[in-house]
Amino acid sequence: MKKILWVSRHSMTDAQWNDLYRIYGEFTLTQLDQTVETTDTILAFNADVYAVVLPLQLLADLKRRTNAEIIQPVSGRVKAESSQYHNQASGALETEYIFQHLYWQKITRLELETEIL
Repeated sequence: MKKILWVSRHSMTDAQWNDLYRIYGEFTLTQLDQTVETTDTILAFNADVYAVVLPLQLLADLKRRTNAEIIQPVSGRVKAESSQYHNQASGALETEYIFQHLYWQKITRLELETEIL
């Protein structure tokens, strides 16, 4: 059974969880829901899979420091079922959109070098 660490301030949605189950079967999930300053905090969990929402710099450092799988959720902006609403400020009828889980993507290679200006 895979140990998955979910690094995000937000709870995992049912769609994200179900998609992980499709990919990995039974798994244990731990959430790290705090702001992460270094990848040491993440790596301390010694997970099989790191499911992360991280800034690019931390993501690149995590990839450099572990051979474990690193995945991230991909969402898309779609029309809400009741997509029309009245904007109180403008009085206009507007379309409402929501973000919906589309898939997980695996980070297979990531190299980033930066320079402070």
